[in-house]
Amino acid sequence: MTSGKAISADTSLPIKTIPMRKISLIVFIILLLLCITHAVYYYPLLPDRVASHFGASGRPDAWSGKGSFVKIYIIVVAFIAVLFPGRGLILRKTPASLINLPNKDYWLSPERKQETVAVLSRQFLWFGSATLLLMLDMMHQTFRVHLGKAQALEHPWISIVGYVLFTTLWSICLIVKFVQRPT
Repeated sequence: MTSGKAISADTSLPIKTIPMRKISLIVFIILLLLCITHAVYYYPLLPDRVASHFGASGRPDAWSGKGSFVKIYIIVVAFIAVLFPGRGLILRKTPASLINLPNKDYWLSPERKQETVAVLSRQFLWFGSATLLLMLDMMHQTFRVHLGKAQALEHPWISIVGYVLFTTLWSICLIVKFVQRPT
């Protein structure tokens, strides 16, 4: 029995947002694991001799053993895995005098340095993710050639132009962020 008052049930759940730093790190780790899984999956499927270089037309023009080819893939991915997250860690310890940034005195002042380094660290992770995505895409195209599913790389110029566009937008956004001082 009700007392005549309308009963309203708040069925909304509190939404917990994931900080952008964690999202950028999660995306980076997922792409890193995809690259490693990609190499491990395709290694046993590859012929002993694989194309190791492709000309501007996307056709193979140099060859190597599959072991050294996949090993170089893993080494480059490992380098990316250290380089991009490492940049953020190094920035925390780097004196402001060694950091080149617009309005450096403002953004690297003691009360803002931690937040500025967090923004830069996050941006380096996004850039690293784009680099891993480019690696994954280009290596997948090469694996398709190695397995006889394509005669040449299928879209190398689209991949490279996409990466260059991302790099350009990433750079512009970063510059705009730090050129302006909040009022």
